[in-house]
Amino acid sequence: MLPKLIKNYAIILLLSSCHSAIAQQAVVNLHLARPSVVDSPTNQYIHALLTQSFAKVGRTVNFIYSVEPMNKKRIAEELDKNTSINLAWLSIKPNSAVNLIHTTLPIYKGLHGKRLLMINKDQQQRFASINTLDDLKPLIALQKQSWSDFEVLKRNGLTVNGELSYRSMIKALETKLGDYFPRSVSAIEAEVAKQQHLNLMVEPTIMLHYTNQYFFYSHKANKQLITLLQQGLIKMQQSGEFESLYQHYFGEKEQRLSLSTRKAFQLQ
Repeated sequence: MLPKLIKNYAIILLLSSCHSAIAQQAVVNLHLARPSVVDSPTNQYIHALLTQSFAKVGRTVNFIYSVEPMNKKRIAEELDKNTSINLAWLSIKPNSAVNLIHTTLPIYKGLHGKRLLMINKDQQQRFASINTLDDLKPLIALQKQSWSDFEVLKRNGLTVNGELSYRSMIKALETKLGDYFPRSVSAIEAEVAKQQHLNLMVEPTIMLHYTNQYFFYSHKANKQLITLLQQGLIKMQQSGEFESLYQHYFGEKEQRLSLSTRKAFQLQ
């Protein structure tokens, strides 16, 4: 009788251990970079997309942000070292990071390649008269050198001041030391709203547009993480949940900002 009890007890312990291991595996710890822009809000779209994608493959998500803020260059470097963070959403040149792997569905459906201009309200008439990219070239754009837009703007012959911090760029617009600050469609309204005490606005007629796709990246040592995420994203796409989530966060914004009727200047 005693051996049988011991055997049953051992089975119970084994099942409990297996259940515990499965429970631990079902939680995915995502170590993400804290944004470099001070007081930057949590990216609710990214959180929702990651949460729903992993849920599609039976996983729950635990978001853990780095103590130190990181710009995009630092994020890519940390991912490459596979130390402090294990996932990021980036737009980088193909094959520029040999140690990184990525998902294949564009996270923002190209929306981040559409830039609107934050300007001083006193400059509105000046921008309304701009009809070509050449008209825009003499004006001073504001952009940090470490941001991907900086090289794109320079490559297309635009005049760019890349030496200022974010706060200083806002001040430069207010004092008219800079003319415009290209910002993502997804972020520009919130950024202008944070500066309500200043004389700033979203310029209503112009859009800069270039190919700029974001994907989720991780180190190649985290292949299982990217594989699971890819599977979840595809399931969301097939079910229509990906499109529904995108429309929830950006559909009304695209209409409100009149993207389809703006003067779109195509950048290479």
